Amino acid sequence: MAQKDLFSDEHQRYSQRLSEVEERRAQTVQPSQPQERIGHKNRGIKIYRYLTNGERVLKLILLFGGVLLLMLYVISPLSKVDRVTVKGSHDLSAAAVEQATRVQPGRYIWGVMLSQHSASQQANRRNPQVAKVSYQLCGPRAVQITVRENPIVGTVEIGQRDYNVLANGQLKAAKGDQSKIQYQSFDHHRQKLTTTAIQLGRLKPVVRNGISTVCYQPQKNAPNRLVIYMRDGNTVYANLTTVGKKMAYYPAIAATMKEPGVVDLQVGAFSYSYKSREQ
Repeated sequence: MAQKDLFSDEHQRYSQRLSEVEERRAQTVQPSQPQERIGHKNRGIKIYRYLTNGERVLKLILLFGGVLLLMLYVISPLSKVDRVTVKGSHDLSAAAVEQATRVQPGRYIWGVMLSQHSASQQANRRNPQVAKVSYQLCGPRAVQITVRENPIVGTVEIGQRDYNVLANGQLKAAKGDQSKIQYQSFDHHRQKLTTTAIQLGRLKPVVRNGISTVCYQPQKNAPNRLVIYMRDGNTVYANLTTVGKKMAYYPAIAATMKEPGVVDLQVGAFSYSYKSREQ
């Protein structure tokens, strides 16, 4: 009996411990409501990832779509110049400017704009009268050319050929325009001619247009001496390195002269009539 009672007591204690363990386990088990919250959280993450991936795909589509549209525009007729206008030209015609710049209807606009940094150099090489050019879009297919010219300041005969002398000293084959200044005795003095042309290019047109002939006549004590024959009958003595500055005073000096004579601008500025020199 004693052994049977002992076994019964141990069985009761084991059952009691087992009940306590099950009770603790039941307390540690997560309720169903938090499990549902985790499920909602997982669904939110999936939705966020879906939206993020969709945004990336949309950006890629827009990027490649934009590149494709740009490529189609570049090779399409819509990117070709349809109309060209020229601004700033005086001696040059619009056709001459277009020919020098090669900006003409039918050329691709993007090619025109990309070549702008070297446009002046290329245009001057084709036509020395073009000093500087720039391009500007003034419409979807319209380009405006702004040009600055090297004005013609006279003509010179070199090697039995006539050339127009430009304001920067360059020469261009002349077309027999007798209204321009004639340069004489510069055949073997090209640097002197260049300096003279640059100086006269600084004059106002009203003064420059009054010059008929410029002769290089150096003397022992005046190696840069010029003799300038004016259309009003006066003769001007000047220095080719300062003639551009001093000839600006010629109109005022000529206005005080009662009869044709000489205006000496070599040192200072004074004038006298031909008759007084003969006396």
